[in-house]
Amino acid sequence: MIIVRLEKSKSRSGKHAARSIVLLVSEQGEVKEAKPTQLRSIRPLYAVGEAYEAAYRVPPGHFLVYVYLVKNLRNHVKGYIEVYSNDGRLLYRAVYRKLKLRRGTGDPSYAWAVRRVADYLKLYVKNTNLGDEKLQERAQRATR
Repeated sequence: MIIVRLEKSKSRSGKHAARSIVLLVSEQGEVKEAKPTQLRSIRPLYAVGEAYEAAYRVPPGHFLVYVYLVKNLRNHVKGYIEVYSNDGRLLYRAVYRKLKLRRGTGDPSYAWAVRRVADYLKLYVKNTNLGDEKLQERAQRATR
């Protein structure tokens, strides 16, 4: 059981916003939205909107991916993407800032899940540094 914060809120002026999404990624790379097993209402970060503390069960062969993004006054988006195993361990965390997706903590062999989610959400990414670039180069050399 994994407990995360679900949020969709914005400031009274509408210049700041916070959004979080929970997705399930299968080992084959299929992405779908996760349904919570329990919901508890909590106070949102900004005045207008709603926030919940949600509990999720992750089926075997899937990863839970938690995306948390905040938009500021200048429309700059920053946040993080976390990958959890089905037993609730944090496997990988990537940081999104200045249109760049970079490695935070964890095993870079799970960076593929972050890439799938970024594509699924149509998140604009100018540059990536997820730590799996060497793994991709080795795989390309092996297929040649």
